[in-house]
Amino acid sequence: MILNIINNTFTNTSHDNSTINSINVQPNFNPIDKVVELYEEKEKLYERLIQAEKDKVEYLEKIMNRK
Repeated sequence: MILNIINNTFTNTSHDNSTINSINVQPNFNPIDKVVELYEEKEKLYERLIQAEKDKVEYLEKIMNRK
């Protein structure tokens, strides 16, 4: 039954070229927005890495001061 549906779908669209030509495919996301989003995620990651390094230095300083 699935094969019949697929076959009918391809058969129906192949005979109706006006339908195929009138379809306007647009991406549902803006590539620039995606680039901005990735840049912001990268900034947040760097901020977390810097904070982790600061925490590590602070911890090591505490250990050094105990001895």
